[in-house]
Amino acid sequence: MAHNSTPRISRRRLLQGMGILSLGAMCNSLFPARALAAEQMADNAFLDVSAFLVSRPVGPILGQRYFSALVRHDAQFPQKLSSLHTLLQQHTFAHVDDFLAAFSADNADWQTAKTVISAWYTGVVGTGSDLELIAYADALMYLPTRDILVVPTYGGGPFYWAVTQPGKVATTGESA
Repeated sequence: MAHNSTPRISRRRLLQGMGILSLGAMCNSLFPARALAAEQMADNAFLDVSAFLVSRPVGPILGQRYFSALVRHDAQFPQKLSSLHTLLQQHTFAHVDDFLAAFSADNADWQTAKTVISAWYTGVVGTGSDLELIAYADALMYLPTRDILVVPTYGGGPFYWAVTQPGKVATTGESA
């Protein structure tokens, strides 16, 4: 009696595999914005640099929103990001703390890193009355307490009640 050593795939396993492949294809068609954002963000290394700086994976849609806002607030941001990315590739920092400790606060790349970290953690980009809200409930500052406290999402963001003109908010000490 000849023994066939070729593994047999059951009909059930074949259908499960086809289902998983179909689901994967369907997700890309249901969420094209995520796929498009990831594709667009792949060219400028913002997601990779951000993930290193905040020590966790970051999403492409929110990343695209932060990147666009950072460029709106600083036309030189793409060049600054490129410089920071090159520096991070040249050095093999184990953690963002190692990078921050290696340079002083007056270093241009350190300042760019601070800007990116601040954006992800606070959810806003800009300074003074030029703040732009990018993410409120998804700001990383809420991450440590997310499992025990509900982030109040009924507000419009920091100082939302003090709009001075469309897109601008009053900061502490300014009159609305």
